[in-house]
Amino acid sequence: MNDVIASLKDAVDAESPREQRAAAAAHLVRIARGYRWVGIYDVGDDDVTLIGEAGSPSSERVRPSLDERSFARVLETRRAIVDRGDAVAPVLGAESGIVIGTLDIEIAPTDVLGVKDIDFLEDCAAALRPLYD
Repeated sequence: MNDVIASLKDAVDAESPREQRAAAAAHLVRIARGYRWVGIYDVGDDDVTLIGEAGSPSSERVRPSLDERSFARVLETRRAIVDRGDAVAPVLGAESGIVIGTLDIEIAPTDVLGVKDIDFLEDCAAALRPLYD
């Protein structure tokens, strides 16, 4: 896992445009665990914006909004949330501790997310913080 976190830190600290760094980071998270889809989002006061993704989301996936139950829980608890075949991990502001972004994953219908996945996603989300500086 430390190799993946180190690679994420390198990807987000690169000189390329922000969207390219976010897409590269999403790709690294996706291949590390074989997730179906990974998305990295900006979370503002009134909206959520996709800044990078990797993989193929299911046809049912809709664009997230702050009103969705899982996003509301992430904003409230500032912890990763698992909801069926999806998980959302918050990216927290370094000084404020507020949710400034999210790392979202979707798994194949036959897969199951465990505690190690949640720990991994929270570590990855923390490594993404430089994308928001």
